[in-house]
Amino acid sequence: MSSVLPEPPAPPPPCPLCKGFGFLQAPDGRTLVPCSCRAEERSTARRVSARIPERYRNCSLENFNHLTESQRSAKALAWRFIESWPAVDAGLLIVGPVGAGKTHLAVAILNELVESKGVRGLFCDFTDLLDRLQSTFSRGGADESQDEIVEPYREAPLLVLDELGSRRPTDWVRDVLYGLLNTRYNRKRLTIVTTNFGDQPEKPGGETLELRVGVPVRSRLAEMCQLVPLSGPDYRREVRPGRVFA
Repeated sequence: MSSVLPEPPAPPPPCPLCKGFGFLQAPDGRTLVPCSCRAEERSTARRVSARIPERYRNCSLENFNHLTESQRSAKALAWRFIESWPAVDAGLLIVGPVGAGKTHLAVAILNELVESKGVRGLFCDFTDLLDRLQSTFSRGGADESQDEIVEPYREAPLLVLDELGSRRPTDWVRDVLYGLLNTRYNRKRLTIVTTNFGDQPEKPGGETLELRVGVPVRSRLAEMCQLVPLSGPDYRREVRPGRVFA
């Protein structure tokens, strides 16, 4: 048996425009601009940095299944939001029951803006954010400080804050959340928020968003975001239930 290893494949030929350098001279003759051959590389980097969970990476407005009038209206508003970018004055507060498509709609907007307009966006799961913040208390010498955890969410030009209020925060976490949203407001960063909690409880004795996140946070959201009510059946349970195998 031969012990000679096969030769590795030849590298692809360099781009005929930039000769592999990755940049071209701008028309002004004084600056460099990225070559088109790097477009896919930059797009991939933006998708990775957006931290969109694997389950939602293929979410788009094209595959958003609108079954109710509110879902149809929300989808149309999402298209207008994308088409108007960056001339958008307010974010979105998407409110609706479990399974109505809130996260799909929010991530679809994020995906489209990252892909088509090169926006630097970031996805943040509210529960995950709380876990990371609270871990800085529970163990000494935490890998990240509270400020290091929150800073990327303060600075992202577009933030999707998913499932706000899914877990009741402490007073300290409410303060951190208000600080995050207030900083984004002052820096004119747009935020898309999804939540199961509206301003009226779904049933007697139920909780509102204000009760879950506090009066200051709810007030700031009223200034920052346009309310998008979303109603419909639980897509996971009623429309596309899991397949049962015999």
